[in-house]
Amino acid sequence: MTKRFFAFFATIAILLTACEPANTDPTGGNEPGNTTPSLTITSASEVNVGYGNAVSVIVYTLNNPTEEYKVEAAADVEWINSFDHSKMGNIKFTVDENSSYDARQGIITVSYADVDYTVTVNQEGTPRPEEHNIEAPFLLGHYYGDYAGNNYNYYVCLSESDYDANTSFYDAGFKFFLDVYSDQRPADYDHIKIPNGVYTFNINNDGTAGTFLECASLYKEYDSTGFEINQRLYLDGTLTVTDDEVKFEVTFEDPEDTSIYVVTFSGDYSMVDYRYMSGGIY
Repeated sequence: MTKRFFAFFATIAILLTACEPANTDPTGGNEPGNTTPSLTITSASEVNVGYGNAVSVIVYTLNNPTEEYKVEAAADVEWINSFDHSKMGNIKFTVDENSSYDARQGIITVSYADVDYTVTVNQEGTPRPEEHNIEAPFLLGHYYGDYAGNNYNYYVCLSESDYDANTSFYDAGFKFFLDVYSDQRPADYDHIKIPNGVYTFNINNDGTAGTFLECASLYKEYDSTGFEINQRLYLDGTLTVTDDEVKFEVTFEDPEDTSIYVVTFSGDYSMVDYRYMSGGIY
């Protein structure tokens, strides 16, 4: 045989391999003499989709169909849904948006007569935004007690610089301000700390425990004279407090900056008791 003849058959072999159906019909399909009702999946055994909403199709062929049976499809996860059987030979389905950064996988089972087939759906995770890690040398703050009779108020500042009685929060550098509410009093009034826990962004500004208020939480930056040179509002964020670390993860209200800023403070600190300023309980 010539080289061209061998190359022709090699190409045919590759094409046949690439077009294998998702599942082989164990009943023999439409082989001569076979009358068993069955279904053969002719599309791929795996479906790969992006992180957004998607619509995909499973293609099948009915072998020796009978009115006794109908094609059915179901998924083992809720984010694969809305199966549409309106077109013969096609099963259309919807994949919901994946808001997680992690990829996920689901299995669709297609049934007809006494045979089940599976199709795997792989969905990408939402792309991770750029992350900026910032270490705050200081944690400053004022404790206001049960301010306005609504839980216990800790006004926190993760800061690049320290402060004293004259300069307050306004020494040079960055300042991440957080108006935090907790259902716990300080464990030690001589050494006031934020109670351990997770505090979330509160757009209702109602002083709910376990949150920090949108209206009084923001980023500021000052120059060496105490003049404010930058201010940014938060879009969302989470404050996590443990014995070893205070961590603030935040995104800004800026359509041109989708980054996540992770601000951490490690070390000892003590907030100033400002209950006399707010009428907080003693």
